Amino acid sequence: MDAGKTRYVEVIVPLKFCGGIIHYSVPGVITEEIATGSWVVVTVMGRRYLAVVRTAGGPLPEGLSPQKVLPIEKVAPLKPLPPVQIELWQMIADYYMCSIGEVFKSAYPSAFFRQSEKRQIASKAQGTPAVLEEKTLSAEQQQSLEQIQAFYASGKRTVLLSGVTSSGKTEIYIKLAQKYLSQGRSVLYLVPEIAMSRQLEQRLKSALADKVLVFHSKQTFPTRKKVFDKLIAGEGNYLVLGTRSALFLPIVNLGFIIVDEEHDQSYKQTDPAPRYNGRDAALMMAARLGVNTLLGSATPSMESLYNVSAGKYGLAQLLHKYFGAEDAPVTVIDMAKVYAMHNARGSFSMQLVNLIAARLKAGEQVMVFRSRRSYSSFLQCDSCGETLRCPRCNVSLTFHKYNNSVSCHYCGWHAPFDPTCHKCGKGTFTAKGAGTERLAEELQELFPEARIARFDAETAATRTEEKKILGDFAAGNTDILVGTQMLSKGFDFENLALVAVISADSILSLQDFRADEKALHLLTQLRGRVGRRSGTGQMVIQAFGTDHPVLAALKGDCSDYGRQMLEQRKLFGFPPYVRMIQLTVRNASAEELRHTCNLLSRALKNAGLKDISDPIAPAVDRVAGMYIRIIWIKLPRTASGQSKKAAIAAAVEQVRLSASSSEIIIDVDPL
Repeated sequence: MDAGKTRYVEVIVPLKFCGGIIHYSVPGVITEEIATGSWVVVTVMGRRYLAVVRTAGGPLPEGLSPQKVLPIEKVAPLKPLPPVQIELWQMIADYYMCSIGEVFKSAYPSAFFRQSEKRQIASKAQGTPAVLEEKTLSAEQQQSLEQIQAFYASGKRTVLLSGVTSSGKTEIYIKLAQKYLSQGRSVLYLVPEIAMSRQLEQRLKSALADKVLVFHSKQTFPTRKKVFDKLIAGEGNYLVLGTRSALFLPIVNLGFIIVDEEHDQSYKQTDPAPRYNGRDAALMMAARLGVNTLLGSATPSMESLYNVSAGKYGLAQLLHKYFGAEDAPVTVIDMAKVYAMHNARGSFSMQLVNLIAARLKAGEQVMVFRSRRSYSSFLQCDSCGETLRCPRCNVSLTFHKYNNSVSCHYCGWHAPFDPTCHKCGKGTFTAKGAGTERLAEELQELFPEARIARFDAETAATRTEEKKILGDFAAGNTDILVGTQMLSKGFDFENLALVAVISADSILSLQDFRADEKALHLLTQLRGRVGRRSGTGQMVIQAFGTDHPVLAALKGDCSDYGRQMLEQRKLFGFPPYVRMIQLTVRNASAEELRHTCNLLSRALKNAGLKDISDPIAPAVDRVAGMYIRIIWIKLPRTASGQSKKAAIAAAVEQVRLSASSSEIIIDVDPL
């Protein structure tokens, strides 16, 4: 470049503003080399940000005056990101219809690079090197492993490993990881939940030792920064175990990606943007890098089953449990008949009470699942029937007995509980509907000698609490564990003999085209926690709607029901046969919300989009003081569907300018 000529860089800032891309000049006093991926400090509207250079040395866009271009402040002392990382950001931004700045902010929150030196703890001296475990695969595992490798050798980049719970999928993951690590390549191992990463960490380290790095949002920023530094240095190859945020790590020489429990909805980030699915973003990354991907699940998603049937994915199966046990038999109890016959104790049928008693007498453990935490799901006046509701949301407040409070699980509003009815003034609010807290109390009354614990968002808020609850149950120090969805995430408890699902109707009666798929996944995963070695376990489901097809599938052939669901999706035009985009419109004024929705519907139709729903009120249509409406858009799974996204984005931006008091959220491939 000519001496004296001003240099310009295009940088990505962690903001939605300007699409997250702003031009800056490079002062002559800066002598460091600046290239794609360099970290720089810049000012935006008087505030300093750590930013990443997207392009260096290019011309200013037409119409942008050099006098309005601010200089970068300095080059940050960080090793540049690989250009492929920025390409991934752009791919995610394009697909999920957000700015690259929002992707950057999600990848590296502002506090990520703020080292807290005072909290750094010196590493403990290491003792003798760990003895690495080398497990022998069963004949079925070996056959599946060879089948997976044959698919890769034939050029098929993605394989679905469909294996029943406790079939030993993890051992296949480890064998493949060892192969790639021995070739000097790195491996990315994604799991949907932090609890799963904690459980897997020791298992992987016993096989791979110091090759394992762990990364998730519950770690401190300095801990995550150490992982980042080790990876970006490019001085070794590792297996990186993490949740969806690990996708954004600068893994040099990546050779293989594992997506465990690929069906799990926790891979989807719902808020804030980018509202991406970690599984799908991993597949984007794999396609860009040309690396192999293994998707694993006992209950594959409809999308993966569709891709197998279309020939896009290879399929390997594990049809038997590693220890030879059979699936736990399922007993469905009709609670309408139970209550009609006065054959219940609180939330529990006497049939279930007797089954629990028998397991405890035999020295075995029990797990009780309820989809709702707290003591009760709603409070109702015993005189006038008034329900206590959140003042900011259109939803009932839940009651927490342990601190005598009511709270909203949507907006977080909470207050001390006043039992006097505010409407009639003479009645008393009575707890209705049992959450995990109430179930634990009822069980303690039924089995006073039993050691009972809860495992939900309230009791396992920290790693220490979570580790203690799970550790006590695994060690046999807890007899009955009561919890929410957190219980279904791949835990292996040797002495667990009975899993009970209370009020299954709450997960079977949702109004959503994915409801049956989600319910089948959850119940199958819960069933897989029991009898993993002995095969003497049992699953009991209490429900009012006992003729639900999901319950019939659970007791019969789940794979056959999966094929039926695919046929129904195809018939009615739902994913995976189409793409869906959800537009959520929010406003504090119901009238302004209606006006915005009318403008948006008109703009979308004028843009040539045809398969658009009318604005629909969701089940909870007011949250945190904001009224809500949803518009659904269906797009074909073709290039034309992708091109229509630009028309949608333009229509949304047009309405945002004319109805600025409304918030419009775009969610691509919502769950």
